[in-house]
Amino acid sequence: MATNKVPEVINDVRIYLNGSDTAVAATKIELPEIKTLTADVTGIGLAGKVEAPIQGHFDSMECTISWNVPTKDNSQLFGGEAISLEAYADVQAFDGGESKYIHDQFRVAMRGRIKSHKVGSLEPGSTADAETVIEVHYIKEEMAGKVLAEVDKYGYKCIINGNDIMAPIRANLGL
Repeated sequence: MATNKVPEVINDVRIYLNGSDTAVAATKIELPEIKTLTADVTGIGLAGKVEAPIQGHFDSMECTISWNVPTKDNSQLFGGEAISLEAYADVQAFDGGESKYIHDQFRVAMRGRIKSHKVGSLEPGSTADAETVIEVHYIKEEMAGKVLAEVDKYGYKCIINGNDIMAPIRANLGL
């Protein structure tokens, strides 16, 4: 029987910085865009230019955390410091056939370095709208305990749905 499970909404999110649950003043986390590097290919036999993806190589990946107010923890996030970050989300779905809610865990683990920290503004009765930008060099996405993707730029690793696409490249390079 076909399922009527329809993902509906992110029920809630929790962020852990360097293993600590101190990101409670965060309002939003903007996850990185994972964009493959490309090279222009032209030549005999091609009717024009092709922008060819370079397997396993990625453009800069930025993660942005927005904050309600300054805290002693988020106000120290600058100066190129290395950071590890885990974001856990509850993905709420509804199964129309069973007429019940279903909840799956979506987890994103990242490592990187702080690129910038905007302190924000101070105004009575308002949020500061502070912001921290992290240059991500490692990212791992999991859904319901299954690894969907893992990119490790320094470790020369790219696994998509269980397929290590960098394995033949590492072998050819003697790694």
